[in-house]
Amino acid sequence: MQFSRISNVIGRGFRMDIGGTSRRRRRLWRFVDAEFDEAGWTLRVDGRAVPLEGKPLEVLHELLLHAGEVVSKDELLDAVWPGVTVVENSLANAVSKLRKGLGEAGDTIVETVPRIGYRLAVPVAIETLDAPLAPRFAFQAGDPVPGRPQWRLVGPLGQTGADDVWRARHDKTGETRVFKFADASDRLRALKREATLARLLMAALGKGAPFVPLLEWNFEHSPYFLESADGGDDLGGWAHMQGGIAAVPLTTRLAIAGAIARALGAAHSIGVLHKDLKPANILIETRAEGPFVRLADFGSARLLDTDVLGANLITDFGGLDQDEASRSGTPAYRAPELAGDGVPTVQSDVYAAGLILFQLVVGDFGRFLAPGWEDLVDDPLLREDIALAAAADPLRRPSADELADRLARIDARRAEAEAAALEAARAEALARAEERRRHRRPWMRAAAAAAFIALAGTSTMTVLASRQRDQARAAQAQAEASYAFLADDILASPDPAKADGADEKLVDAVRRASAGIDRRFAGQPLIAARLYATLARAFDQRSEYAAARDYYARAWRWFGRAGATGDVEANVMRLQLASAEALSTQPGSLDRARRLVAATRASLGEKASAGEPAVWLESAEGMIALVDNQVPSARDHFARASALADSIPEAFEARQRLNFHQRHAFALLRLGDHEGGERELAPLVAAMGRLQGPEHPDTLLLRLNLAQSRALSGHYEAALTDLNWLVPRLEARLGPDHRTTLLALSVRQLALGSLGRYGPAAADAERVWRAAAAKDGPGSFTAVAMRADLGTTQCRAGALVQGEANLRAAYQASRAGPGPESPIAQALRAAIADCLIAGGKAEAAAPLLRNIDRERVNQLVGDAHWDAGLDVSLAEVALAKGDRTEAAARLRAAASAYSSPPSDRYLADRLARLHAALGI
Repeated sequence: MQFSRISNVIGRGFRMDIGGTSRRRRRLWRFVDAEFDEAGWTLRVDGRAVPLEGKPLEVLHELLLHAGEVVSKDELLDAVWPGVTVVENSLANAVSKLRKGLGEAGDTIVETVPRIGYRLAVPVAIETLDAPLAPRFAFQAGDPVPGRPQWRLVGPLGQTGADDVWRARHDKTGETRVFKFADASDRLRALKREATLARLLMAALGKGAPFVPLLEWNFEHSPYFLESADGGDDLGGWAHMQGGIAAVPLTTRLAIAGAIARALGAAHSIGVLHKDLKPANILIETRAEGPFVRLADFGSARLLDTDVLGANLITDFGGLDQDEASRSGTPAYRAPELAGDGVPTVQSDVYAAGLILFQLVVGDFGRFLAPGWEDLVDDPLLREDIALAAAADPLRRPSADELADRLARIDARRAEAEAAALEAARAEALARAEERRRHRRPWMRAAAAAAFIALAGTSTMTVLASRQRDQARAAQAQAEASYAFLADDILASPDPAKADGADEKLVDAVRRASAGIDRRFAGQPLIAARLYATLARAFDQRSEYAAARDYYARAWRWFGRAGATGDVEANVMRLQLASAEALSTQPGSLDRARRLVAATRASLGEKASAGEPAVWLESAEGMIALVDNQVPSARDHFARASALADSIPEAFEARQRLNFHQRHAFALLRLGDHEGGERELAPLVAAMGRLQGPEHPDTLLLRLNLAQSRALSGHYEAALTDLNWLVPRLEARLGPDHRTTLLALSVRQLALGSLGRYGPAAADAERVWRAAAAKDGPGSFTAVAMRADLGTTQCRAGALVQGEANLRAAYQASRAGPGPESPIAQALRAAIADCLIAGGKAEAAAPLLRNIDRERVNQLVGDAHWDAGLDVSLAEVALAKGDRTEAAARLRAAASAYSSPPSDRYLADRLARLHAALGI
């Protein structure tokens, strides 16, 4: 199976109208019958606006920030009258006006703590909203700048609606500068923070650094302001003047992206995090040599080490130690780990840079990373750069300087990639020219088959992401509600009482938070259904089938409440559940899968026979047939699914269509048609490489398919070379215990064992067996098959007691699961018999070799000539009994399957011994 990442990433780039800039996250504080709105800086009591001056409202804001705590008089004076000496009565007067504005309960709400200060003594509820900002100043173009009469305001900058940043022009010289204003204590702290960091950046990095030079400041009287050089137009405005960012040559856009990353790296080098990187905070100055990039607005920034201030002789104006410095910036550019109370890092800045890189590459600042964004980026190297910079795991992200270096070398990297592709094609042509070997050990094949069954479910989950993307465009409120659930209920854990432990993992947080879906979305059943379906698919991909089954059931119930059980979306989800049931290989799972398919077919009616639903029906029925070892039927279902998907490209993206073809190729391999399977897989690898990049997990997975095919056809050395290249990359990209990594290890142990390298083969087999048993249960198909592989390897290495014990344990598990006459149980009997024969117990082995359905086991292990090995075992039993005629007949039957000695060395040695003993 194929999984989502950057991200997981994994649907098409999501076009989102965030208004950049015209909206912001604000807090609405509610207490008793009052509410205070940060955006409008207004107090309402019993629904009525209360006219209050600025200072009483600033006192209220400070008390709200520390609700329930005593705030000293000195703290209030410093916050509300910063840098100004005032008499104590000023504070008492402000508190008196505030209490009066709050009404009769004012004295109870704002409590006096004798000789210390004040406390907000009532419960407070905080709601975070996304709303337009109100203008905070009554400035008009042409007005003089307060305190700078020689400068006149030209116009506001940005589109926040707050009108707190203005360009101004000098009356005599015509020079332009930029003024950033503040009128409240919290905004003054942000100005002071920005001034401190701007001076630090200039002192540490020089005046020519890619930042806006700070020239003057006023922190003495309101309106407070910073006066800076005019650094140019913001990135969005500059792009508009070029005719839109898409009209700018890609080489220029990439140069801008590289300059942004380089500027960010310079800030990081002295311990400054920007924390609000977005197009509005990136300035472009047009120069003869090309656009010059500057980063602006460090009002939300953070300094990691304040000692650097002293080293550069910079005095802290104040504000660097305030709580605001730990909060994240614009939600659309916020890294996933910052949801809730996540602490900003250099990696979270790099995430924003990666998102801006994506927007520059696709030529659209309104588009954001969403499932399938890769389809919008033609260049696989740029896809890789974006995926790394915007990876969901911050540890996978490069530094800002590393990202800049990657972009600077893009032309050289393209040349290197082309050369590597030519070399890979040459090596593959040489490998494919080798003579195919047919025979292999049954249990190594069974393990590969088991893993391939899981693999055959590749990306069944991506189509709903695409559909939900389109629906999100039409219903942004639903997307926002879902984001709030993700951020507030899953990723945020500010309250230890809500968490299961200090080290609660994300998957545990998902389980905990999912209990709130019913409550939060009681009036929005379609959102609840989609959230439950998303959780179901996530646990499905993790092979946690019990949890997935539960969430699928909840999703179906909510689709019912929404009156949507007849919709294609709901029924495709039910077909995904059917595939998950089949893949779980648990008792009764196939019957449940068949019932789901039948019910879905009935629900869809005529819709089931054409278009998208028909594709998913064929795919689900193919998965059921595959797990039930009805491989010819599976092949036919997958062929129809892939052909139908190709015929409606508007419904299935290129990546999805490739995945349907992968399943068909796997079915060919299971039928022993290795040449046909490789013929179909090779172009899939090339196509996925062009689409996703040469080391994208999707491409690595298809390369693993090819390695499996080579191992199944007896090209063990070629397969081992591929696998030794693949395993460390899969471990690095997906993790050492990821299902795909374990699949690669299972195939590698097949190749190692067949080449007689039993020690490392046993180590790989044991690692995969234990991981599969822990993940899917000891009775799962993969766990049983890998324990059988371990036992077979031990028997071949001479550890007969341990090997037989593991084989018999696997056999008992197969009897309890698929049943005593299932192909897996029959093949296990043959494996135990081989171990007994190796120990000189041919008589005990004989009964185990009876009544084995050769064709069914051949299909199970993916080798049309598996039963030739069975003839070798029967020949050895006959020879041990003294029946040389029977032994010779069995040997001739086995030898007829090979045009040359088998590449499986253990089997080749057995054949050689038989030939020598019988003289033929």
